[in-house]
Amino acid sequence: MSKKIKIVLLMLEVLGIVISLIFRKFLLMTVMILALIYSLYILFKWKNIKMKNQFILRTFVASDLILLCFFVLFFRMIQIQLFDYENYKTAVQNQVSVKIEEYGERGDIFDCNGKGLAYSINMYELSVDPKRFITTENSFEALKELVNKGYIKGNYNQLKNEIEKLGEAGRRYKKLNKDIDDVEKKEIDKILEEYKLQRKNVIFLPRRKERRYYRKDMYFFLVGNVGFKKGTEKEGTFGLEKFYEPYLKGEKMSKVIQGIRKLGVGLPTSKPDSKVNLDGMNLYLTVDNDIQYILNDELEKQFIKTNAEQSYGIIMDPNNGKILATAFFRKDKNNVTNPIFQAQVEPGSIFKPLIVAAGINEKKFNRYTTFDVGNGTIRKYNHTIRESSRSTKGILKTEDILKKSSNVGMVLVGDKFNNAEFDSYLEKYGFYEKTGVDYPYEKLPKRVPIKQWNGLKKSTMSFGQGIAVTPIQMITAFSAVINGGHLYKPYIVEKIIDKDGLVVKRNLPVLRRDVIRPEVSKEMRDILELVVEEGTVKKAKVEGYRLGGKTGTAQFSEHGKYVFHEYLSSVMGFFPVDKPKYIILLMFFRPQGEILYDKFGGTAAAPALGQIVRRITKLKNMSSTTVENIRVEKNKVNSQNILVSENLNVMPDLKGMSARDVMEMFRGKDIELSINGVGNVISQEPKANTDMTDIKKVKVELKQEKK
Repeated sequence: MSKKIKIVLLMLEVLGIVISLIFRKFLLMTVMILALIYSLYILFKWKNIKMKNQFILRTFVASDLILLCFFVLFFRMIQIQLFDYENYKTAVQNQVSVKIEEYGERGDIFDCNGKGLAYSINMYELSVDPKRFITTENSFEALKELVNKGYIKGNYNQLKNEIEKLGEAGRRYKKLNKDIDDVEKKEIDKILEEYKLQRKNVIFLPRRKERRYYRKDMYFFLVGNVGFKKGTEKEGTFGLEKFYEPYLKGEKMSKVIQGIRKLGVGLPTSKPDSKVNLDGMNLYLTVDNDIQYILNDELEKQFIKTNAEQSYGIIMDPNNGKILATAFFRKDKNNVTNPIFQAQVEPGSIFKPLIVAAGINEKKFNRYTTFDVGNGTIRKYNHTIRESSRSTKGILKTEDILKKSSNVGMVLVGDKFNNAEFDSYLEKYGFYEKTGVDYPYEKLPKRVPIKQWNGLKKSTMSFGQGIAVTPIQMITAFSAVINGGHLYKPYIVEKIIDKDGLVVKRNLPVLRRDVIRPEVSKEMRDILELVVEEGTVKKAKVEGYRLGGKTGTAQFSEHGKYVFHEYLSSVMGFFPVDKPKYIILLMFFRPQGEILYDKFGGTAAAPALGQIVRRITKLKNMSSTTVENIRVEKNKVNSQNILVSENLNVMPDLKGMSARDVMEMFRGKDIELSINGVGNVISQEPKANTDMTDIKKVKVELKQEKK
């Protein structure tokens, strides 16, 4: 090879190195550098060789070829170690790594007393090892008991023969039941322990998690359900399960450990110690299961008795917006909405107290202001509005309008407002916005601008027709009338607790606004108590208990037209009147009766209200207001009988009384009682004869008498 050719080749190699460097082709640059080094070595080596011995020359050529192979091998090592390192590292990791996915359990749902309403359980497959089973003492006796108690379905003799044949054939597996839950597993374990059967003979294999619900007939539409919506993971589909899905769902965590990929088995030494709690959080509701049962039971009885199309019921604490119970029944089983939050209805006469309260609050009239309803009819914009009862005529006071549920009277009350004033109170009561209750898909109210009101709009709304509200809106607004004038946001979930017992969220009462003055609210409670005592709610009276309320009988509308003699009959009640703790709304759609009177709120709804109040007062040990005095045992200190007023307007003298006597005296009162020591009372705070109006806590000290 000529000298010029050699120089050209070397220059080309140098040029290749420069170009590779410019274009950042480092692998090609490495090849060119190694080629240049090898070329220079060959040129200098062969330039100095002068011998002609063919054997030696062939030896040099062979050594150069071997060196070339080493250069190629060296280049390959550089390529693998530097340029393809990440690719090979990933390939190795894929071969020896196992991906493990961990899922946390879904959180549980409880009522306010800790009663489980929704919870997750493990499901197991029950199987046996036939080869071991047939050789174990008492095994078939245990099998017979499991079959008799229903844990295993099928005929015992057939199952016994089948297991014996499989055992004799050396088979090691026979499935008996694929759906055993945690409770059944514990019961089966007791039976196996009784017959001293080992786990090698009877095997439980975990299969899946399953969501269970307490009393679906009562809680299904409130608590909700879970199902498959996206992919293969279950999530809440409606109700509280959906609304609180981010809190209830367990977390998912993936981790990679060293092991055998094909088998999906990790090495024990390679598994990291994970202390992360992946479980979902628990919900504690404001709902009281005992009150829920009472509401559900009485509402269903009246639903059947009246042969209504639908019936709704809600019980709330009017002082904070806590929902204590909800229930509904309907003949149309295809409807899957929850009407408590998602149905809009014309409320009827239960709406009247709201307008009366607004008028008294604005000082347009008072409870004794008189209104002339004439012969029981009034003409408005070429329409005649009539009383539901022909006996309602003449001069009525404001409180009489509610007692007699006068439609004409309410039209006259409505005339005291201009449209803007009337509309502003509808807004204050929350009828133009969602309540904000923690339940999905609450119905959004429709607001008709004042400019679009026709002449009759205000008049018909004054007695609860021509306006559509949801039941939750209605009971929330009515609560503001009787709780001192405060409009609270209703809520169902009291608190959310994680698996470590820490409260991560607590729903507190939210005051949205003040609607009426406290003194107006007190006056409305007194008026509504008269409505129960002397008016349309008489059938809800509970002897010995002060109850306030109002019935409603709204004409039923269908396809935009009112149906003759078909009604939405309702009642709103609250108790105790002085300090209401419970407010109850009951609605019955199109109740049937032998006479028209049986379809009205006073007969179709009020009796159920009375029954609910009776049962709640017994459940909560609420003392009757007809009991004038509580007689206490003879005082050991001053040897005289002590009589204490049931209402406890004045603090009694407790000295010398036992702890049992003190607790009995204050039972059912809204007073926190603190008792320290043992024996009889030696001191008390507040002192005897103190006014009890604003007292919320009583503290007593006890001491044992010396013998």
